[in-house]
Amino acid sequence: MKISIIGAAGHVGSCAAFNIAIHRVASELVMIDNYSPDKLSQYVYDLTSAVTGLDVKVRAGDYPDMRNSDIVLVAAGSANVVASRLEVLRPNLPLIKDFAGKIREFCPEAVVITATNPVDPLNYAMYLFTRFERQRLLGYSANDSIRFRMFLAEVMGISSSRVDATVIGEHGNSQVLLFSSVKVDGKPVRVSEEVKQKVLQEVANLPPIMEGLRIKTGRTSAWTTSMGLTALCRAIAEDSSMVMPCSVVLNGEYGCSRMSISVPVVIGRNGFRKIEQLELFTAEQAALERSINTLKPAMEYVEEFLAKQDKQS
Repeated sequence: MKISIIGAAGHVGSCAAFNIAIHRVASELVMIDNYSPDKLSQYVYDLTSAVTGLDVKVRAGDYPDMRNSDIVLVAAGSANVVASRLEVLRPNLPLIKDFAGKIREFCPEAVVITATNPVDPLNYAMYLFTRFERQRLLGYSANDSIRFRMFLAEVMGISSSRVDATVIGEHGNSQVLLFSSVKVDGKPVRVSEEVKQKVLQEVANLPPIMEGLRIKTGRTSAWTTSMGLTALCRAIAEDSSMVMPCSVVLNGEYGCSRMSISVPVVIGRNGFRKIEQLELFTAEQAALERSINTLKPAMEYVEEFLAKQDKQS
């Protein structure tokens, strides 16, 4: 596998590069970051040292070096947010347009993973800008499900490796925790109201990433994100059929179109093979509809931006 990372000197990009390299998911890793070239060169040197003996080629590059990439991971963008990931749609949308053009030019057969926030409208934008089939465009959103499983395990007093559960909808404040999806040891379980309320409280008390960025603590979700991105890249490399929540462009699934939201998908060599259509509780369906309505203005903004760009060209 050849994997290229755009924004490789940032928190998410550099952590993803480290995990992908040390787990030998890629045989060649191209790190691109035109905004922090000096930092990038130091990261490449150190990572090259770290993977000595693992037969992983790590190098700094520019967009033409993405040629023949199997996967392009987009992790570059503004992180100047306060209350919501949607706040950075306006500054990040032109960046996604630029990256999409480079990807389309240099590696038109690649699977594209967008990790830049707000991931839902930006994955939709990547779809519109690249004009790739939707299966090859994945927005990374698995952190919500990872944390959901973590809190479930804590509240239930069991090992997190025994728990499976999924979050769908917006990768953001209107996310939908699917208690109907909870499994322990691979078997569906009915979650008590007491456990539900405790988990919801844990989620509400989660140290907000946005607040950490606002007060410049340096806290990000990069470690969690990098682990999830590595798992996603491995699932693609191994054509594994693993089911994983990703933000993908919907075409009627879950009653949605002209929108990218997080849903469980079956991962394969060329992106996602199919979308898993879950049966939701009534309350979950209502929550998903609220999440969809929350995202609609952002999707419309993307479409309006593209229409303006088309007129100008």
